[in-house]
Amino acid sequence: MEPQHEMDGDASVWGRLFGKQDELDSLEWGGSALRFTLSEEACALISRQQVESWLTYGNLRYPQFSLSHGGEPVHPSSYTRPRIIGEHRHTGCADPHRVAAIIDQGATLSMTGIEMWDGRVAGLCAELGRTLAARVQAIAFLTPPDRYGSAPHRDAAHVFVVQAEGTKRWTLYDLPTGDDWTANDMPGEDTVTREIELRAGEGLYVPMGMGHRALAGSQGSLHLSVIVTTPRLTDVVQAWAAQVSAVFGGQERLRINREGRADAIREVLRRIREAPVDVEALVAAIEAGASIPDVAPSLPWPR
Repeated sequence: MEPQHEMDGDASVWGRLFGKQDELDSLEWGGSALRFTLSEEACALISRQQVESWLTYGNLRYPQFSLSHGGEPVHPSSYTRPRIIGEHRHTGCADPHRVAAIIDQGATLSMTGIEMWDGRVAGLCAELGRTLAARVQAIAFLTPPDRYGSAPHRDAAHVFVVQAEGTKRWTLYDLPTGDDWTANDMPGEDTVTREIELRAGEGLYVPMGMGHRALAGSQGSLHLSVIVTTPRLTDVVQAWAAQVSAVFGGQERLRINREGRADAIREVLRRIREAPVDVEALVAAIEAGASIPDVAPSLPWPR
C-alpha cells in the first residue's frame, strides 16, 4: 500500500527535492533511511531570514507556530500576544521578541503548515501530493545550538528532511514490526541503528514509524520536514461505510427491545452486502481528505 516513485510518471517532482537521480533511485519506501543531496530549489525553500520575517510580519497565530524544550511544550501564553486588526481583537498572535527570548533559552521553534502561507513550499507540497495521492505538509524546525528538538519518537508518516542551515545529528532507531504501534511510542536506546549528521544542502528520508531524534550542532539548525501521509486502510472503511449508509433511511432503527435483534442485524448486514459500491467515488472521497494544496488562482483583472 506504499507509494512507488518509479511508477509515478513524470519524475520532475522528485527533481524538485532530490539533486541526484542515482540517490532518488535508492529510495526505498518504508524500508531504510536515506541520506541524499538536495536540489537547488529545495535548498532555497526556507531560511532563518524568512522565519524571522514570518514571525514579525506574517500575522501568525498559535498553533501555526509553537515552542518546546526537547519535546516538552512551552505554554503559548508566554510567547503570544493579542492584536487589534480593524475592530477585532485577535489572541494567540506571535510576539517575536518573546519568541526570540525563549529560543535563546534553548527552546525549539516549530512552524506548522507552511504550505498554507508560502507559495514555493505550497507548490512542492501540492505537486508531491497529487503525484502520490497523499497528504503532504511542511513543518520548519529552528533549534538552538547543542539542543535536541524533540524526545525520541515515531511519526505515522514518511518524512523528508531538508537541512537548510547549520547541522543536525540524527539518531535513528528501529522500525516497528507489524502495525501495532502509535506515533507516541518511545523507542529505546538499545534499538539505535544509525547516526547521521546532516549539513546544509543535505536531505534525509525517514520511513514511517522509524524512531528518531535530532541534536543541533554548535551553530544551531534550521530544517524543513516535508511530511507525506498516505491513507490508512481504516480511511477506506470509513469512506465505504459513509457511501453504503445511503441505502438506509435516516430514521430506520432497530426494535426497541432485544427480541429478534440478532435477526434484525443479520438483515442489516445482508442489505450492506448487496449495496452497490462506487469504487471511483471512494477514491475521490479518500483523496479529498488528503487536503492537497491548490495552486493559487489568478485574480480576474487586469488582463
